[in-house]
Amino acid sequence: MDRCLWCWVLALSCMFTAAIAHAGELGPAETEALQQDVRSLLSTFARGDTEAMIARSHPSVKHFAGGDEAYAKATRDAMKALDDMGLKVISDDVGEPTRTYAAGDEEVCFVPRTTVFTLNAQTVRSLTFMVAIRPAGGTQWRYIDGAAMPAMPELLRQLLPELQPDVPLPPVSVEPL
Repeated sequence: MDRCLWCWVLALSCMFTAAIAHAGELGPAETEALQQDVRSLLSTFARGDTEAMIARSHPSVKHFAGGDEAYAKATRDAMKALDDMGLKVISDDVGEPTRTYAAGDEEVCFVPRTTVFTLNAQTVRSLTFMVAIRPAGGTQWRYIDGAAMPAMPELLRQLLPELQPDVPLPPVSVEPL
């Protein structure tokens, strides 16, 4: 085989290996730490701690919203609107994270969550997920709320364009109680 062709095959093989090298299963300690981190994030939402939520959001969401200031303003406005409507979180349960998926120099997984809340005197159970993203091999996760992802699957690709193709999303549902 031509020497130049071998170089291309080797280069492509290295790129493919690098792309999938940080995809896989979380260990038990990583799973527990991630679940605890998501519980902590959800409690910031339940308390109305908008600044903590903003700080733990993935940079792609901030960029998509028009930058840090635009994202912070939109988040504060949304939290105020929910508070004005009387949103009260009754419970938040965090499920088992999925395997991780490669997304360029980051890795992504999905953490299911079940929230029971009241809004406008109606009690609702919401099954959704958080998109958890960290640098490959890192320990600090940043988040995107996945509630809108099934209705707008292109949004995930816009926010994380290097995410492996055909990544399955967890189910989402809303049920009045």
